[in-house]
Amino acid sequence: MAADVTAAANGYDALVYLRSNTPQLIISDITMPQMDGYALIQALYQDSRLRSIPVIVLTGRGEMVELFKMAEVYNFLIKPVEPDALLEMIHKVLGKGEYAQDPGAENFMTKIGKMEDILAKKKSGDPLLKDSLDQLKKMIKKQQ
Repeated sequence: MAADVTAAANGYDALVYLRSNTPQLIISDITMPQMDGYALIQALYQDSRLRSIPVIVLTGRGEMVELFKMAEVYNFLIKPVEPDALLEMIHKVLGKGEYAQDPGAENFMTKIGKMEDILAKKKSGDPLLKDSLDQLKKMIKKQQ
């Protein structure tokens, strides 16, 4: 699979690039300087031209896995990422081969509310998950 790849140092640089270029796929880390991955994804969702570009989220925060899964967020990988796992995810997201998913099946920003609802309904209220979601919301609010 041949591909042109463009890297950005942070979410802001990525957004500047994306405003004049339209890739088939965006792979974004969550933890970045200047503008983090959550704020980038929110900016993508708010832009009618960019919101349809699929995003794969990379995170080093293991406690987010359970929350992502409960909220049916599947386009994410935990760092460190194995090359084969990344290729499999790319094929899934781009709808190629045996790993293909329905186009438009995933939009990370639309899942934030669902994550909040899940945490509100959990009786035990796992503090790590709640803390992670609170941090996620603070990062997004900070970038608005």
